[in-house]
Amino acid sequence: MLKDVNDPKNAYNELMTKDPMFWAKFIRRHQANFFDVHFHDKEILTEKDIYNAIKRVATFFDLPMPIVNERAEILAEVVTSENAEETELYYNTKLMYEAGINNNDTLTLAFVHELAHELLFNVRFMLIENELWIQELAADMLVGAFSTIGDDVATGKYKYVLRQLPASMTHPDGTLRAAIVEYGREYITQMRKQGEIDDIQEVLKGLPAFVYGHYQELQDSWNDVQLEDDQDNVPVETVPIDYESSPDTNLIKQYYLKHKNRKDDDI
Repeated sequence: MLKDVNDPKNAYNELMTKDPMFWAKFIRRHQANFFDVHFHDKEILTEKDIYNAIKRVATFFDLPMPIVNERAEILAEVVTSENAEETELYYNTKLMYEAGINNNDTLTLAFVHELAHELLFNVRFMLIENELWIQELAADMLVGAFSTIGDDVATGKYKYVLRQLPASMTHPDGTLRAAIVEYGREYITQMRKQGEIDDIQEVLKGLPAFVYGHYQELQDSWNDVQLEDDQDNVPVETVPIDYESSPDTNLIKQYYLKHKNRKDDDI
């Protein structure tokens, strides 16, 4: 059965008792702008908070605790062994905090995304040409689903961070990623109301519908990324310099002619 490892208390009641600005905070839980992300709802995140967030997610997915390394060059990533029996989780606290992953809710969702990749290690969806993009969308759909289990985990900052990320060879456009987080929330809510879900991975049954509903957008974006990548890797065309046509005062021409004449004399 679907596990609930979150506290069984209502998010509204928790905010009402702990924060005098509970209403403003509550209504923006799933929406965020620049000021919400970088000035409101920020928390000091300790090493213990990070460990607890990772442990919470690993327990939820019934995964072993990963080997944790904070020396990442990007926000976060997971590296798994060949058979995914061992996972290393890399993260960069400074980069995450600067990007807006600066409270426990957003931190937890970031780790949900990363550990979802371990959960999906042997899964292949084959929905579009770039399987890596689908894997990223699947992980973000699980983020949305996770956010509705137990407490209503705030997704606003997480979605804001995603929207700032451009499409790349490995990741689809951040706007689409944010959209599938919300789609995952809505999809699992409907499935749970109908009693049709026992495991969070079952939410991925709705992934093809999202992909096909945004198929042209995904395809156009993928074509653009490939074009940009081809342009970035175009070899620089070198054109031989005609030194002999340069003015006689040109020092490079003088050096060239001296070197050329010396070679001629050697012949």
